[in-house]
Amino acid sequence: MVLLRPKDHDMVLEFDTDAARRKFLNKLEQFLSSQRKTLEKVHTYKEQMLANAETKERRQKRLEHFFREAYELTFGLKPGEKRKLEDASSDVVMVMRTALTKKEFARALGMKGDDIFVRRMFNIVDKDSDGCISFQEFLDTVVLFSKGDTDDKLRIIFDMCDNDRNGVIDKAELSEMLRSLVEIAKTNTVSNQEVEALIDEMFSSSGIDHKESLTYDDFKLMMREYKGDFIAIGLDCKGAKQNFLDTSTNVARSVN
Repeated sequence: MVLLRPKDHDMVLEFDTDAARRKFLNKLEQFLSSQRKTLEKVHTYKEQMLANAETKERRQKRLEHFFREAYELTFGLKPGEKRKLEDASSDVVMVMRTALTKKEFARALGMKGDDIFVRRMFNIVDKDSDGCISFQEFLDTVVLFSKGDTDDKLRIIFDMCDNDRNGVIDKAELSEMLRSLVEIAKTNTVSNQEVEALIDEMFSSSGIDHKESLTYDDFKLMMREYKGDFIAIGLDCKGAKQNFLDTSTNVARSVN
C-alpha cells in the first residue's frame, strides 16, 4: 500500500496479511473522519504502484536537484526575473513544480522546523500562504539575498521581526528574533541580559531610545550602524556550495 501525501514524500507500507491491511485502513478512515477528511482509494498493480511512488529517497533526490537548480539559476537571473518553463528541460520542469514543506525548508537550512527564525522566514518566503514554498518563491528569495539591494534585504528582516503585522516592531519582537539567532548560533556566550543590553544600545546609538517601537524608517536608521554585525542574513542549504546565511557569528560578535 502507498499513502500519497500532497507536496511531500509518499509512505510505502507492507502488511503480512490482507486482514492486517484492512484493519489499518479502517483505523485510518476513522481517524480521517474525526478530522473531517476523507480517504480516496485507488486500486492498481503492485509493480505500477511502487514504480510511481514518491518515496523518501526519491523525494530527497528531487530536493537535491531542486536546490542545485536554484543555485545554478541564481547567478544567471536578476532580482525579479523569472525562469521560463519553455526554456527548461523536462527534468528541470519537474523540479520547478516541486514545493518545499516547512520541515524540508528547515532541514535544508540545517535548523528545526519550530525555530522562530525558520517559521518567520518560511512565512515571508511563502508569498501565497499555501503552506509550501514553490521553486519560484525559493528562487526569488535566493536571488534577492545574493543580488538584491540592502533595502530589499532589510525589508524582509523587518517583516520577519514584525510578528503581529502591525507595521512596526517593538523591543520584544526584536528581542525574540535576536534570541532565535543566538539559539541558531548554538553559543552559550550570549545571555538574555546581553541580548536586551544590545537592543538598548542599538536604540540609543541610533537616537531613537525614546521610542518603544520602530517604523521601517527607524529600523533602517538603526541598521546603518549595525547592519554588518546584527544580521547578515540569507540562505545556506545543505549540499550547496553557496553560503548565504551568516547570522550566528555576527550576533555573538555584536554583544561581546
